[in-house]
Amino acid sequence: MVADIDASVEVVWRFLTTERGAWWPEMRFEAEVGSPLVETWVEEGQQVSATGSVTRCDEPHVLGFDWTEQSWDHPLDVVIELVAHGQGTLVTLTESGFSRARVPHSLPAEHEEGWRYHLARLKRTSEGEDVDVDVQ
Repeated sequence: MVADIDASVEVVWRFLTTERGAWWPEMRFEAEVGSPLVETWVEEGQQVSATGSVTRCDEPHVLGFDWTEQSWDHPLDVVIELVAHGQGTLVTLTESGFSRARVPHSLPAEHEEGWRYHLARLKRTSEGEDVDVDVQ
């Protein structure tokens, strides 16, 4: 999945890591390898979470993490790469490990939809727009 953001790599990196609360307050981690990672949300009236850790942090170009939910056999791996593109930044996000995790067949499509939503919010925030933040 790729997003073209009209902001510098450094600005996008800052919003991806230290200012993530402006567009994804449910996700918490420090941008350093080994940092615990937690995302919480409400599903069918119940608070649920995914947990993992930061596996790669090559500032300001690559952030990687693994994460899992209780029902998964293995964590999924996420890598987010930032590459300068003219005056802006190309953000490439790859998530892998679905078959190894033995997740429902619908999960890859659900995650793709979720990543589209989050990358659009990262784009708007990095480009100076406000996004409505629903704190759960």
